[in-house]
Parts: sequence; structure tokens; C-alpha cells
Amino acid sequence: MTPTLIVLGLLTLGVGIVAVATRRPPPPLNETRREPDPAWGEASGHAEPDPFAHAPLPQTVRTPSREPEHQS
Repeated sequence: MTPTLIVLGLLTLGVGIVAVATRRPPPPLNETRREPDPAWGEASGHAEPDPFAHAPLPQTVRTPSREPEHQS
């Protein structure tokens, strides 16, 4: 029973050390928060026209480019 308590105590101590070492201080209250950058593709104040908006759609090929190969 004693070794189990020692292991649990050391584990708790290790978790506490990691928690204290990796904590971040809260941001100052007087600092105004900046708006995060918009995601890719969202408007960021000025919208540039899409250069491919009026491009023709790709055409599918109806006839095969070569005869199918026959397996023997």
C-alpha cells in the first residue's frame, strides 16, 4: 500500500509542476482585444473580383481517345 501512495504522490507532484510551469497569465484588462484575422476566403474589408468567376466550364470528352485494349 505504501509504494502505491508514494507513486500517486509523485504523480500528483509532477502534474502540479507541469501545470504551474505551463500556465499563461491572463491578458491585461486595459488592453483592447484585436479582432482575429478572417478565415481564408472571407471578406477582409475589400473584396477583389474573382478572376475565374466567368470562366467557361470544362467540357467532358464523349468519345474515347483510343480503342479499348482486348485482354486475351
